[in-house]
Amino acid sequence: MKRKKLRKKIESLREQIKEHEEKIEAERKKSFPHEGCIAHWEREIMTFEKQIEKAMKKLEE
Repeated sequence: MKRKKLRKKIESLREQIKEHEEKIEAERKKSFPHEGCIAHWEREIMTFEKQIEKAMKKLEE
């Protein structure tokens, strides 16, 4: 993958992480937060972070 695409992918993943963190925060503010949704978004954040790590390693090559 080209460097420009890798940088764009990293940027996109960071944006998705931010969006998911906002969703989690909004859900936790509810009277009865849906823990299933929160857990799902947290797992996705972990996946995004792993993808960022891999992309960063490729950029360093």
